[in-house]
Amino acid sequence: MDLKQLQYFVVCAQTGSFSDAAKVLYSTQPSVSKVVKALEDALGMQLFERLPRGIRLTVQGQKVYRYACRITNEIDALENMASHGMTKWIRVSLNPSSWFANQFVDFYNETYEKNYHFQLTTAGVRSVMDRVRDYVDDIGFVYILSQQKENFLHEISRNKLQFVPMYETDVVFYPGRKTELYDSGRSKVELQDLEGVRFIQNYQDEFFDIGSVHEDSFQWKAIDISVLTNSDYIMEKMLKNSRVSNVSGSYLSENKTGTTPGIPLDMGDSNVLFGYIIHKGEKVDESVQELIDFLIAECDKRHINISLPSLRIDAFSLDVHERYSFLE
Repeated sequence: MDLKQLQYFVVCAQTGSFSDAAKVLYSTQPSVSKVVKALEDALGMQLFERLPRGIRLTVQGQKVYRYACRITNEIDALENMASHGMTKWIRVSLNPSSWFANQFVDFYNETYEKNYHFQLTTAGVRSVMDRVRDYVDDIGFVYILSQQKENFLHEISRNKLQFVPMYETDVVFYPGRKTELYDSGRSKVELQDLEGVRFIQNYQDEFFDIGSVHEDSFQWKAIDISVLTNSDYIMEKMLKNSRVSNVSGSYLSENKTGTTPGIPLDMGDSNVLFGYIIHKGEKVDESVQELIDFLIAECDKRHINISLPSLRIDAFSLDVHERYSFLE
């Protein structure tokens, strides 16, 4: 028994005639009769009563018809999905970022006539890395704390990936509206100022997935995180109406309305590095490259520090990154 036999059988049952079925199937009456007879032999039952004028389903044939319709309909659905699969899809995974969300809206509007389709998935750094590695997504965008860089680049190399840095940004403290540091006029805060402060953090953000290799470096687990969420809406509401604060990169400052613009957190040489993950040695699709170029252009418009497009970070270029200075 094969799919062709079921398809022929269904059409015969619907038309009530081998000759009419042959017309629908662009075949001949003898050929259709032969296919149906082969199906009857395979099942060991008679499916049609042969009448002087046409055919009629037997009792067994009626039961088989119901199953055959389900099967052929599912096949039609799969074929329909396959045809839609020809549409250009851009699959992106990323750390949660309001900044990226704003840029994506602009990119979607700019490329609307090209009819690109997008699949966007927010995830932590390690999950983004895994999704790109396994070809679930075409590209992944992540934010990495500079203290996490060594571990991160090791993982990138081990998974045969490349990380392309796009810009650096400060680590910023966002005090909630009901905290003492809100509207304090401080030009910066230090780690000791965070003692006793409760935080709301995104559990998929850049600070939790990959720890630092240096024992004496700042550990984010040391701060009092009282709320973990993956919702920007909840975070905004909490910052506006409670005594929790947030630590993020300055790329979020324009979106945390209702809080102060953000106070730089003095962590010495620490900062946040933003970039994208792709497969090492593989050329990205032109639609994905268009997204990359768009983001670089937007960074340039806003005078955000951007790395050289040719810079690739992997196991063989760590020294390049160490020497490279991101300057406006």
